[in-house]
Amino acid sequence: MARQVAVIPLARCEICQGQGVIKGIFHVMECAGCNGAGLIDRTSHSALSHAEMVQQLRVRLNRANRRVDQQQEQLERAGLVPVTGPEADYQGNNKKGAGGAHFTGD
Repeated sequence: MARQVAVIPLARCEICQGQGVIKGIFHVMECAGCNGAGLIDRTSHSALSHAEMVQQLRVRLNRANRRVDQQQEQLERAGLVPVTGPEADYQGNNKKGAGGAHFTGD
């Protein structure tokens, strides 16, 4: 049962500069302009409820994860899979040796 979620355009809260908190004289408190999220609705300039914000961030995270998966597949098809694991330490120059030479400590 797939349910479509309307994506709300988000913008950085100008009150807290996207931090979600405001520094008072004696303590730090949650920003009232964005309900502590650091983001507001771009069109209405109002704060989203916590449930709406979680939903919007989940949608954006799912999109980003799909994009990463697609790019990883493209790299694998092109034979350009990035080196991972211990062998990654031996690729390229780490400039830790004398005069910027490659030194791995082995």
